[in-house]
Amino acid sequence: MGKYTLRDFISIKSATAGALIMGGMVYFVNREFGFDQAIVAALKQAFYTFFFGGACVRISEIIAVKTENKFMGIALGTLVASCITTGAVYTIHVMKGTPLPIESTIPTLVMAPPGFIFLAWIYRTKKDKEKLKEAELSKVLDQV
Repeated sequence: MGKYTLRDFISIKSATAGALIMGGMVYFVNREFGFDQAIVAALKQAFYTFFFGGACVRISEIIAVKTENKFMGIALGTLVASCITTGAVYTIHVMKGTPLPIESTIPTLVMAPPGFIFLAWIYRTKKDKEKLKEAELSKVLDQV
C-alpha cells in the first residue's frame, strides 16, 4: 500500500480559500470584542474550515470522479458532502448551546450545495479532460 498525503484527504486549494474567507468573516464579525478575541475566533474557524471543509470538498470530488455518469457523480458528491457539512454544523451548534441551532444552520444549508456543485463540476471536468488527453496520446503511441 502506498503512502498517503494530505492531498489524498483534503482539497488543499479549496481548504485554503475557505479558511481565509471564513476566518476573515469571523474576525470581521467579532472585531468589536477586541483583537484578541476576534483573532482567536478567526483562527479556530480557519482551522476547522481548512480541515473539515477541505475534507468535505475532497469527498465531493472523489464521488464526482468515481461515478461513471458525470451529472450523477456531481449530484451525489454534492448531496453527500452537503449532508455531512450541514449535519456537522448543526451538531456543533447544538453541542455549543447556540440558542437557535436550526436557524444558525440555514446559511450552511443554503450555501454549501452550490459551492459543492461548482467545485465538483470543475474537478470532474478537469479529470475528464485529462482522461481524454491520455486516451488521445495512447492512440497516437499505438500507431507508432
